[in-house]
Amino acid sequence: MKWSYSSGRAFQACQRQWFYKNLMGVGQAKRDEKRRAVHLMGKADSIGAWRGRLVDDIISEEIVPRINQGRPMNLGEIVDLAKERFDKQLAFARSNTASNLRLDIKAAGDHFALLKNDVSDDEASQAWQEIDTALRTLFSCDEVKEIMKSADFLVSQRVLQYSLFDGATMVAVPDLIAFHDDESPTIIDWKVHAQGTYDAWMQLALYAIALERCKPHVNWEIYVEEEHRRADAMRLFEVQLLLGTVREHRLDQDHFDMAEEFMNTSAFEMTSLMDGRKYPQLTAEEFSTARYPQTCDSCNFKPTCWRNPHDG
Repeated sequence: MKWSYSSGRAFQACQRQWFYKNLMGVGQAKRDEKRRAVHLMGKADSIGAWRGRLVDDIISEEIVPRINQGRPMNLGEIVDLAKERFDKQLAFARSNTASNLRLDIKAAGDHFALLKNDVSDDEASQAWQEIDTALRTLFSCDEVKEIMKSADFLVSQRVLQYSLFDGATMVAVPDLIAFHDDESPTIIDWKVHAQGTYDAWMQLALYAIALERCKPHVNWEIYVEEEHRRADAMRLFEVQLLLGTVREHRLDQDHFDMAEEFMNTSAFEMTSLMDGRKYPQLTAEEFSTARYPQTCDSCNFKPTCWRNPHDG
């Protein structure tokens, strides 16, 4: 069983939602129509989530490689690449739905996007303006640019994992890790929220713990000597790309203890419910539903859950 910060929060909000996304909708999903349907439901984004994912992808797939390779780059070029991807994904989302079980995600490549609801032209225009704003904010943020340019190596959207205990593995995917020779790494989490009220300290703390404990990847192991791998020595930044705010989280041991307690507690609850079983031996009714009705409002799996709450 793989545990992540997002899966831990989902489990806390609604165990059944976690079941659909992390057990029923993975594995052999392509070979079973019920599982395939749930898998595709989980891929559908709100327009806000889609917008944020596109920004993340442009940073990790276009900006970071250019910096690592020392290639020239300008804002106009990046905005044009983002607009091209935006237009193709919007067209794909308007032509496809999660109910199409023959949908080939791999073949769609970076054109792939599914949206929960139809998107009006006005909503699409606003989403693009916010993507454009986020990228322009990144290019104008001197503090972030200095971190990225001064790094010896940048790693974006890389999976970090280590064993929590028998049956549970912690998985983390930080937005950006900046490695510096003879210094502790810097971790950055991008946020594309209009309100900017979300506090990412626990998420960043868990990223730091994962980076400290995971096995170094071959292309950055030279930058993480033992003395620089302590979680409490890493610099942790939350960057709100719509608002242009940069927040450095300075955490003490109490913060790391609270983050680890949340992780261990929810991971233990997950493994206890599973009791060594995998999906075919589990049913949805074994997992409790949401505590608050508002959780259901934005849940991708509501059609399946409400139509047949005993579906396994």
